[in-house]
Amino acid sequence: MIVVANRFRIADGYEEEFVERFAENSGSVADFDGFVSFELLRPATDDTDTFVAMTHWESMEAFENWTDSEAFERSHAGDAPREMFEGHPELEIHEVAADR
Repeated sequence: MIVVANRFRIADGYEEEFVERFAENSGSVADFDGFVSFELLRPATDDTDTFVAMTHWESMEAFENWTDSEAFERSHAGDAPREMFEGHPELEIHEVAADR
């Protein structure tokens, strides 16, 4: 299994709009072959402004097929305002080494 984490630093005042954008857009990935699950993590403490969008995939191939798809393009259309973000998102891809 592959876990993809996109880390977004969100500017003050844009937090709810950021969450709403994911809530409105999460459907297209849910039906994609090889997709397992999605979570949007909100900071739980005041020491960070980083949100993390996590997708779980059956394989790296499934994730790459998603990023090469028209559905991916559609889900990322309508870019958010630049001032919503503090810096560029950071992408991390991990293979699950152990789980319970």
